[in-house]
Amino acid sequence: MASKYLWIFLMFLSCTIFSQEQNYIPYRKGKVWGLCDAYKFITVQPQYSSISWYDESVKGFHAEQNGKFGIIGSNSTMIMPFIANEPIVVHGDKFLVFDGWSYYYYSMKTRMRLEEYIPHERYPVNDRGWGGTEPFYRGDIKENVLSWDDLSDEDIEMLTPFDNDQYELNFKRNFIEISSANIDIGIYIPELKKIFLNTPDLVHTGWGYYRGNPYIFTMNTVHLKGLVDVNSKEIYPNKYHDISLVDIHHLIYLSEVDSNHQNNLIFKTILPNNKVLDGKFDPAMQLWKMVILFNFII
Repeated sequence: MASKYLWIFLMFLSCTIFSQEQNYIPYRKGKVWGLCDAYKFITVQPQYSSISWYDESVKGFHAEQNGKFGIIGSNSTMIMPFIANEPIVVHGDKFLVFDGWSYYYYSMKTRMRLEEYIPHERYPVNDRGWGGTEPFYRGDIKENVLSWDDLSDEDIEMLTPFDNDQYELNFKRNFIEISSANIDIGIYIPELKKIFLNTPDLVHTGWGYYRGNPYIFTMNTVHLKGLVDVNSKEIYPNKYHDISLVDIHHLIYLSEVDSNHQNNLIFKTILPNNKVLDGKFDPAMQLWKMVILFNFII
């Protein structure tokens, strides 16, 4: 019986600690940062150039020291040392660390460096997550697009109903547009082996990965953009000026036209823990510099 109550107590204690970690607040003293709780009790002494809110994906707080990034726990224990040139992210069941030259996996258990990160072989994804309608140029170099030589027998079989004079196939970087007499029929994505047919109210314009899962970009009749999954389930409604997926950093950028100033865009950034921040934050910069807007100084 005693062991039963001890177990219940330990479960309650662990839940309490977990809740506290998520409620710790970045705290600044002078020019350095630490952590405190809602009652202004300091849990991590200010000593870092910057520090983030609790990130569930890494089970800790991102911190910067001497231009390097690491991860610390609420009790000031080091989860990952300051070895990265940019904030550390989780990829699958491993940490992904950029050392200034290359990305490397690190074990989340031992913190030991593993193999170098090699992107999966797949057709290149547009950096903006947007298929576009014209080839993209950098100087005199034309962007690579798919061709018939890149297609498998299964791809060719999928496209057979559209491989005739009635239809036009427009090859893009990682998908193929299908049209007929200036009418957009849909897109075929070779990597997914799937055709996404358009409707009178909605067209599919491209696709990209986010956290390892593919998503398809859509646009309505007034050129507002949205996002669906591979089963055409709506992820984001068609109300955005633009949507960008940054898979390597697990970030999503959303922009909407300012209803008060039609020439302005309102940006939002969705962080890996699904926290939504106002503004667009460059992954190469310190994402958490804006937390000063939400914190207090003791």
